[in-house]
Amino acid sequence: MREIVVAITAASYSGNKGAAAMLQSSIKQLYDKYGERLEINLMSVYPGEDKEQIPYDFINIVSCKPEQLLFVAFPMAVLYKIFSWCPPIKKLLLKNKILKAYKNTDLVLDEAGISFVDSRGFIMNTYAFVCAAVPMLVGTPVVKYSQAMGTFKNPYNRFLAKWILPKLKLVCARGQGTYDNLAGIGITKNVVLCADGAFTMEDSPYWTKEVDRVCSEDPFYNDEVVGLSISSVVEKKCAKMGIPYADIMVEFIDSLNKKGKPVLLIANAARINSEKTRNNDLMICDKVYENVKDKDMVRWYHKEMDAEEIRSYIGKCQVLVASRFHAMIGSLEQKVPVLLVGWSHKYQEVLDMFGLGQYAIDFSRLTSDDLMASFEEFMKHKDEIKVSIEENYDKVMESSRENIRLTSEIIDEIMEHPKKKGKLFDYNNPEKYLGEHVACRKGYAADETIRANAASGGMVTALLVHLLKTGQIDGAWVTKTAIRDGKLTYDTFIATTEEELRSASSSIYMQMPLLKHLDIVRKFQGKVAVVLTPCLLNSLTKMMEKEPELKEKIVLKLGLYCSGNHSDKATLLSMKHSKVSLEGAKRLYYRRGHWRGQSAVVYEDGSEKTFSYTKTICAYKNAYFFEQGSCMLCQDQYGRYSDISFGDIWLKEMKGNPIKHTSCIIRNEKALSMFQSAVDAGAIVADRINDTKMVKSQKRALVFKFNLAKAKKKYYAKHGKNIAINADDPCKWNHKLAFYLARKNKKYSEEHYDKLSKVPVILIYYYMCFIRVLLSF
Repeated sequence: MREIVVAITAASYSGNKGAAAMLQSSIKQLYDKYGERLEINLMSVYPGEDKEQIPYDFINIVSCKPEQLLFVAFPMAVLYKIFSWCPPIKKLLLKNKILKAYKNTDLVLDEAGISFVDSRGFIMNTYAFVCAAVPMLVGTPVVKYSQAMGTFKNPYNRFLAKWILPKLKLVCARGQGTYDNLAGIGITKNVVLCADGAFTMEDSPYWTKEVDRVCSEDPFYNDEVVGLSISSVVEKKCAKMGIPYADIMVEFIDSLNKKGKPVLLIANAARINSEKTRNNDLMICDKVYENVKDKDMVRWYHKEMDAEEIRSYIGKCQVLVASRFHAMIGSLEQKVPVLLVGWSHKYQEVLDMFGLGQYAIDFSRLTSDDLMASFEEFMKHKDEIKVSIEENYDKVMESSRENIRLTSEIIDEIMEHPKKKGKLFDYNNPEKYLGEHVACRKGYAADETIRANAASGGMVTALLVHLLKTGQIDGAWVTKTAIRDGKLTYDTFIATTEEELRSASSSIYMQMPLLKHLDIVRKFQGKVAVVLTPCLLNSLTKMMEKEPELKEKIVLKLGLYCSGNHSDKATLLSMKHSKVSLEGAKRLYYRRGHWRGQSAVVYEDGSEKTFSYTKTICAYKNAYFFEQGSCMLCQDQYGRYSDISFGDIWLKEMKGNPIKHTSCIIRNEKALSMFQSAVDAGAIVADRINDTKMVKSQKRALVFKFNLAKAKKKYYAKHGKNIAINADDPCKWNHKLAFYLARKNKKYSEEHYDKLSKVPVILIYYYMCFIRVLLSF
């Protein structure tokens, strides 16, 4: 099945760690449900920082800064809606990366912690509106993840909310206060009450262990530690009312220290490389820490912590006094009593879920004396508070999980009504082209000396070397070119050393009857991996079913993507035109180097001659000269009978990458485990690639194999042959012409080799380019 693409807006990993906690929770739960199919577009206001902090390789960072969204993407989205009848204008507007990301998304999750609140003012409420409006204008549905909304007394705020919110697929109210606010303006049909999504963020085993280590080595940490979450937002609001927030925090800490209570300062919003105070509590924490009297009784870590690390530290506290909303959420999740100093109903409604609404202090009434008095009263009841948290804990966690359960229902409904088929391929059914599989990856050999002689990223060689070193295989059946007496041939053997595996690196583009050498596998003592093309793997798999000993011996089948095989005449004619001789030669490399690479002949004296692969061998090959007859009808591009198949990634986005990559399709869990062991060991650098990109990466080969199928069936039926191939993809006039030329070229190369050899190879190259254009649309 095709990938599920979810875009998340109004949240980032950098800055507000409450937003990061919501991200971690929602993404992890979605991944648990959808696995390898899930792909996330994170519409980030801090794209640079987020790229460094994302924990998963299936998250794509899209720069979506407020100014980009408000002043560029929003007007363009409006135009997109207006000109929905005009494909050329729509195509032009989708050049905008924000609009393109939303258009290619199945569902948008708006994870703003708070939105459409009167006190947030004109700009922030406009931004909240635009965050939802832009994806909807390009036709993508939106869900408002659990968040606080209202009040709606301001006419402008009420107008925006009443216009946009009823049009969303789902609105998750974070508490009863928000639910009542929405009901007060008539929005109830698509509203459900769900606890904050960050409640269900899983603890990190790494950060739990690391924080345990830090606390065990520091005598500061005892059973009396008070956590103090300080907020730049509350500081700013206090400043407007003439309340000295920082001074009050300093006095509060000093008072606690005098009573023998150590204090841990927590920045639940941080941007380590920024001097701006938005989503950044580092500066206010620095200011408070500098002014406390007894620094030995205070711990302050000036750094940007992960959300899980913060939560682990909160778990080490006896109680928490919090001015940040999601510090409060973390405290309740850790079952640590919490006292709030806040500025919105959003705090109150969550505390009410635990029966603790009385332990919230309105910032507007904040004084040193009142804070200390409230804390002392709070401490008197801390045991009762713990009981109340425990009694309501499971109910709140279940309510938090409702966010994803309801979101998943919407996703499942969307997937039941798939998008329209592409102009060439059915992207709703990528298995049709790729075959059954559990994962797709792209990457390269970490060792650049392996990549040096590889046709693409060297992943096959790197994997085999790793498996050999770790004892997962005892040998690998591999093949390399050879030159004997000035004749091009091949060597096929069981490689049992790293040196032998490296020597067989690089692809071979000529017909080789390798299965007649299968006895070398039968006679080998040990576990074997094999590397073959799709048709050979098909035959080998059938033979393995008849030979149990062979089936037991071959523990891994590696396939190579194949658009067709050719006689050695394509190679020899290319070398003739390139004035490259085989006399005194020992090895031919069909492709080495970046992108399509160059061909090279290595001689016995150590010298070598290079020539253009693209304008010689590739030209004959991709114009279907010297093509094998069976290849004209084969539809197995990706090696369906392999455990893992490998090949090139012909995508525009990869051309500029300084390291050429290989893609691979992993077809079972055992193979995935073997591949992952190479990644974990550092032998391979790899990340995910989705099924749609996998199909697009071999676009022209698939067009020839699938879109030309109708023309092929018609031609062979006319000549009395009924061929069994899949022929339900669109076949256009250009495809029919491409098949006609391919068929004629194959026949001409078989019957008129001498005439063909006299045609300048540069003409063959441009002729090939013309055929490739025919296969491109």
